[in-house]
Amino acid sequence: MKRIIFSILTVALAATCSFEAMGWGREGHAAIAYIAECNLTPRAKANIEKCIDGHSIVYYASWLDYHRKEYKRWDKRAHVAYYDLETKRPIGKAIKNLHESIDLLSDYENLTDSVRKVNIYFLVHTVGDYHCPGHVTFFESDGTTVAHKTSYNVRYLNEKAPRNYHHVWDGDILATNHGNWSYMDYAYNLDSGLTQEQKEAMIQGTVDDWLADAATNSLVIYERVPKAPKNAELSELPHVDRNMVNDFGELADVQIEKAGVRLAKILNDLFDK
Repeated sequence: MKRIIFSILTVALAATCSFEAMGWGREGHAAIAYIAECNLTPRAKANIEKCIDGHSIVYYASWLDYHRKEYKRWDKRAHVAYYDLETKRPIGKAIKNLHESIDLLSDYENLTDSVRKVNIYFLVHTVGDYHCPGHVTFFESDGTTVAHKTSYNVRYLNEKAPRNYHHVWDGDILATNHGNWSYMDYAYNLDSGLTQEQKEAMIQGTVDDWLADAATNSLVIYERVPKAPKNAELSELPHVDRNMVNDFGELADVQIEKAGVRLAKILNDLFDK
């Protein structure tokens, strides 16, 4: 009996860890997709849904996380965005993958069904990932030396065990600040409060400019929570306290707003024709 209970607990813990390993978590990605959907033109929305079997883009918001084993080729696409620390400009595979999908979908009517679908799924998911501060890695100007990456432990609130900083941003920040919100609550509370002028400001510039903006905003999470020395005791780890969680919650809300509005801009440009 004890062995059965242990097995059940192990599965439950594994499921929790799997959930936390996703940028923003399931609700956050769904919120970004729904904010984007609320800003789609009727024609773009209709054309997209024709391509994805009549479903909403919200339905596929976390597809890239849940189907890694079945679609190994697509799992190789970057979920973390790399930036030059000095310029804050995107570098490497993430921005290359993003442009590849946009370029392919610019001629979406001539793609096969599977290629068209997966590139839509990719855009819906990774535009959100690339706006998540925990999915931002900074490199020194040599392009090979990592300056900042969230793969280190912190003290989170009053917990008695260390928590991985990447996991803090993969759901904990949202759950702590908006634990009872559904993805529709995010759209109601965040998107509906934006003016058209604010949305227009968010989509000024290029996709590369948007990611540079996301990187600039995200740098604060490393400045306020620097990495502790290797093998540091719990008491020596940087403390993400309640005040910091409040501040980071506001940052997360802004990044979710921007991700949703910018995703809508990309999809409108591709499918409103």
